[in-house]
Amino acid sequence: MQPESITLRSGRLSATVHTKKLKLLVTSDEAPQLLSEQCRNALLQPLGLPELARCVVPGDSVAIVIDPETPDSIDLLVVVCEQLQSVPDEGITLSLMLPPDPANTGWSSFVERLPLHLQQQLTVHVHDPTETAQLSYVASSAAGERIYLNRRISDADLLITIGVICFNSLLGYQGTTSSVFPSFSENDAILQARAQGHPELTPDNERPYRQLVDEVGWLLGTQFAVQVVPGAGETPLAILAGLPEDVMSAGKEIVDRVWRVTSRKESEAILLSVPVSGLTGWKQFGTAIEQAAKIVEPDGRIIVIADLPIPEGPAATMLRRCQEPGELLKPLRREPTEDAVEIVKLINTLSHARIYLYSQIPADIVEELGMIAIEDAGELQRLTMASNNCVVLPNANYAWVG
Repeated sequence: MQPESITLRSGRLSATVHTKKLKLLVTSDEAPQLLSEQCRNALLQPLGLPELARCVVPGDSVAIVIDPETPDSIDLLVVVCEQLQSVPDEGITLSLMLPPDPANTGWSSFVERLPLHLQQQLTVHVHDPTETAQLSYVASSAAGERIYLNRRISDADLLITIGVICFNSLLGYQGTTSSVFPSFSENDAILQARAQGHPELTPDNERPYRQLVDEVGWLLGTQFAVQVVPGAGETPLAILAGLPEDVMSAGKEIVDRVWRVTSRKESEAILLSVPVSGLTGWKQFGTAIEQAAKIVEPDGRIIVIADLPIPEGPAATMLRRCQEPGELLKPLRREPTEDAVEIVKLINTLSHARIYLYSQIPADIVEELGMIAIEDAGELQRLTMASNNCVVLPNANYAWVG
């Protein structure tokens, strides 16, 4: 039975809307356990591997790679380190590996939120793809591509990836080794991955780039994956741990069951939320509105709740100054900036529908980006109820519509 109301959340924002005239596209039974309990149980009973503490021996070096898009990543990191610290005698060496920071702050906002005991236990390394001294040649792929990775990753006795399994336009599914490659490779490899993906394909279609990512994982050797399968609310559907192949297989089954959305007819409006994560919020926003555009009718309404930062990337800056957004598409595809993918998705979606944004960004900046600002939760409720045919998609960046 559909609830009488639903509360959509994004960061510091929330809005409760009555659902009498609305249709929920995704519902899921969330796990009753606390996130820390889910993670602890997953590490004690991993898929295809012994429990985490038995995967290392005293003196080992362990590299922990975190995908910045991962929900509750710090809470997961705390539990992972808790299990690793149970290794006796001289213990192990722990390195926290973070990808290049688009804000060039060394992920200070993330590192400063780490508990004090973790700051003391972990050596934090932020990857710089331009520093050749950081890179190590791993091997050549089956296609002859030379693979380089941060040497702290390739030299580690055990590599642990903390990430999220969900649909991805470029990969089909992201998760496990996609946290490592290309983010910790050379600059050219990172630039090549700034592609718009393949929205015309289904997640099941063959993706050569995903095959390359999996091949890099095989070349790396010993890995232990800790992956979140997100839910429609604030609690994950599952936390899976163990052998990357087994974790990905189990995660894909859950993602397919919950997050594949079938839209039989176009709606006048869609209300969605985006659970933005750190500095990747605009990327998640772009993914969400790209899927929403498949549901809403031409010139319909896409109503978004997203606690986004003010966009300061090159593509966003160009969009704010541009009178004809469509003219940016070719140059952004030819020479993609770090924020080109999400801005191209925004421009494409605006050519199909009107986007209303409930955020904390000043209204004039929202309008410069081509969207319509929603001032408060009351205005959002009125806008939603004014639509004769409105659907709701919470955490829309995890969905795939087909």
